[in-house]
Amino acid sequence: MENTQTKKLNTFTLAGLIIGPILGSGLILLPALLYNMVGNFSLIVWAIILTLGFIFALIFGRLAIMYPGDGGVSLATKEAMGKKYQLLTSFYLICAVFFGPVAVLIIAAKFIQDYFPNTSLELLGFFVYVITYILLLTKIDFLGKLMLVVSSAITLIFFTSSLIILFNTLQSTNEFIFSFPIISLKEFGYSLLIVFWSIVGWEVIGNYSKEVDDTKTLTSAVKLSAIIISLVYILTTLAICFGEFEAKNTEDFRLVWLIRPLFGNFSDEILASVAMILCIGTLILFVGGVARLISSLKLTVYTSSHLKNGTPIGALNFLSLIYIVTLFLVFFDYLELDDLVAFADGFFIANAIIGLITAIILFEKGFLKNSSILLAILFFIILLFSDILILATILGLFLFTYLKK
Repeated sequence: MENTQTKKLNTFTLAGLIIGPILGSGLILLPALLYNMVGNFSLIVWAIILTLGFIFALIFGRLAIMYPGDGGVSLATKEAMGKKYQLLTSFYLICAVFFGPVAVLIIAAKFIQDYFPNTSLELLGFFVYVITYILLLTKIDFLGKLMLVVSSAITLIFFTSSLIILFNTLQSTNEFIFSFPIISLKEFGYSLLIVFWSIVGWEVIGNYSKEVDDTKTLTSAVKLSAIIISLVYILTTLAICFGEFEAKNTEDFRLVWLIRPLFGNFSDEILASVAMILCIGTLILFVGGVARLISSLKLTVYTSSHLKNGTPIGALNFLSLIYIVTLFLVFFDYLELDDLVAFADGFFIANAIIGLITAIILFEKGFLKNSSILLAILFFIILLFSDILILATILGLFLFTYLKK
């Protein structure tokens, strides 16, 4: 029997659940990181990836509407390609979420470590996850409302800060002066691979499709979220590239410089708080979405168990155990942050490609079908810039699935 109490997300609360988490660690990590890598060329990289991301969101939103359920887009893959490819795309996403959330935990820990100097990054990451776990046990409508407030506040902070910097620069120079550096094809490809992290998240929106009142809610929330996310990244990148900062030419760019016009001496504390909130929001989206996916696969009785409020507690506990083990591997230097991001991105892209192939099969002729073909080709090219071990694992899982009777 369908639990109607879980269908409480409206357009704005679902958008709140999407915006903060998808901005998440990407907003606090990527704009400054990319600028330090390729300078003003980051404008071109962001223009490409945000355009792809917007179309990507529309495609996966459409698939989620066509086949709603906790299994998300994997349900559409099952219809288009069969059960074994549903399992393959599910395993790609699950593998990505073995590593991605731990990277987010470490990123959050880095921003707050100055306030806990005697505590290791891994232990701080564990405490951040405990907070996330507790929030994941609450009702989904409460999470949507909470993230709506948080997403709105953080979006307003970066919107306002970026506009102030751009206005001040234009007022002092009467023009924006910059030049594009020359970069190699390898640097360009690696930049796209790194920035792919900013559009990761649309794959799991479908796992929340049973939590909304109707399909219009999901469509409207996806469009609204994609527009706001793109605008935040665009304004932030423009402010970084065109803005005047005292130490811009002598040291690596730091994101805290963006919010200093608003918060002055309190900027470091504000950014640490924002980083924590965004990272927890990302974890809520990914861990909650993939826990629902694992639960829907009915792999075991335990991983399929739910609380009365609909929380997939068995799958959530299974993922939590994985994160604790992965944090230990990071603590003992078997894995580093770069490894976690690279592993996660590789599996996310592989999962996205299968979703796009699903869309190619299911969609009628038109813009979204043609866009799915184009994105599948482009994402495959970006995937080729991944580490050889990740590519071997992705290929191995594919061959195992293809050959399996």
